[in-house]
Amino acid sequence: MMWSKNIQIENQLKFWLLDVKSLSYRIRNIAKLEIVPIDARTSKIFLNEKKIFGYKKSEYLYLREVLIYADNLPIMYARTILPSRCLRGFWHKIKKLNNKPLADIVFRKKHIARSRFQFKKSSINDDFTKRIATFDLKNTNILATRQSTFKNRNEKVLLTEVFFNNFKKFDYLNG
Repeated sequence: MMWSKNIQIENQLKFWLLDVKSLSYRIRNIAKLEIVPIDARTSKIFLNEKKIFGYKKSEYLYLREVLIYADNLPIMYARTILPSRCLRGFWHKIKKLNNKPLADIVFRKKHIARSRFQFKKSSINDDFTKRIATFDLKNTNILATRQSTFKNRNEKVLLTEVFFNNFKKFDYLNG
C-alpha cells in the first residue's frame, strides 16, 4: 500500500496520529511509559526508507528500533533512520538514547523542523508488518503507520511509527 497525506481512521486514534508534538511525553502523562530498544545497527533498512535518503545500500544508513509500552501494553513500534555519516554531528545523540525517547533530542531544539506526516494502513506483505511479526506480541494488531522526517540544517532523520490496537485504551484528551 502506498503512503498518503491523509488517513481514514476512527476519531480517538486520529488525535494521536495527527499530533506533531511528542507522543512519548503525552503518554508519560497518563500511563507508565517504557521504551524497549530492539536494535541499533546498519541493516534491515526497507526499500522505501533507502529511497528517502537516495541510497541503494543499507550500510550507509543507521537504524534504531524500539517498542514503546504504556502500562505494560505494547502501543507502538518506532524506527529511526539516518545516514551513518550524520552520527558524527548533532545526531550522534541518537546512538546514546537507549531506553529514552527520540523526543529528548528532536523536541528540545527549536530549530529542528518536522515534515508533514505520511500515513498508510498495514497489509500482510508490508515490510513493517513482517518485521513486527518477529517480535511475537500477543493480541497486538497494527492500526496505522505514520512517517515523518526531522531536519537539523541539511541533515535529516526519518521516523516511522507503527500504532498498535492497544493505543485505543489511552484517552488522548487526558494526556
